[in-house]
Amino acid sequence: MENKRFGFLLVILVSLVFVAGTAFPPSAASAEKPILIKFNYAGPKTPPSLHPLSQTIAHFGNLLEKKSNGRFKVEIYWGASLYKDDPTQYSALRSNVIQMCEVSGGRLGGEIPETFLMELPFAFKDMDHVYRFLTGPGLKLFEPLYLKKGYKILAYWQYGLQNFICSKRFLAKPEDFQGVKLRIRPSKLVASTVEALGGSAQVIPYMDTYTALQLKTVDGAECPLAVIQAVKWHETGNYVTISQHSLLFAAILVNPKFFSGLPDDLKKVLLESIDECTKFGRKVQEDVEQKMPWIMMTENNNIQFKWLNPKEREVLKAKVKPVWGEFGGKIPKKFYDVLKETEAGK
Repeated sequence: MENKRFGFLLVILVSLVFVAGTAFPPSAASAEKPILIKFNYAGPKTPPSLHPLSQTIAHFGNLLEKKSNGRFKVEIYWGASLYKDDPTQYSALRSNVIQMCEVSGGRLGGEIPETFLMELPFAFKDMDHVYRFLTGPGLKLFEPLYLKKGYKILAYWQYGLQNFICSKRFLAKPEDFQGVKLRIRPSKLVASTVEALGGSAQVIPYMDTYTALQLKTVDGAECPLAVIQAVKWHETGNYVTISQHSLLFAAILVNPKFFSGLPDDLKKVLLESIDECTKFGRKVQEDVEQKMPWIMMTENNNIQFKWLNPKEREVLKAKVKPVWGEFGGKIPKKFYDVLKETEAGK
């Protein structure tokens, strides 16, 4: 009798263990130690910032953790709180100390001069042209160049097309730039562009720019509207010229060995998350950019906006032709061919 009772209890116990093991299948995945991705990013934290790229990166972190059922854990270091200078960040990425980062503009132009193509003044007709180029054939052209230098590029996300903010006047004609000191990021191409337009280029760190504008160390700066608002530069100058003269792009990079070491299913999840966030980022960027003049006017009652007309744009474009000659000659013809094809929507 005792043996029968023991056998009955054993059957019940085994059944309960089986049910417990099959009723909660995610528990096995959640019991694994998550794969940590440290993501260094220079932009402001969102919320509260409306910065489109910040919103996209925050969405990426949440989406990747969700789609992987917790097998990924993403730590975003806002304001480049891990590494503020470029060489240290690049070294940390190549060494897998951090797994991902964002590199804005042509800051890797010294290693990959072809990226200067996207910074050339008036290279892109509009944001539709940008998206056609950077989400398709353009990205494929750049992939092997990054890999050769120790980075895997996952996507290009956009800050947007750049405009001028100035405390003196609108910057719509070549003569408007005379005597104007403009803050720029470290870039010989950007410096040459400002000087070709007639202005004076002053390299000032991103985090120090607000103070420099406030103290009139410089008279203005260039950036997409959403960035100008996010870092409050619009509090320092009342004249915003919607010039859309150059692209400020963001290369989303991952350590190649880290990526290749992932299980195939997690590689797929990571790439799918990147693709979803590319589409998400485009929508956010367009929505925020459209609303931004009205948002900025509620925060600075004296701010004014001027949109360049086609004639003004062509005059400025002619002024910066020497920049194309100085930097464009280093870029292979196939890049220009794709740039031209995507302008026409091919």
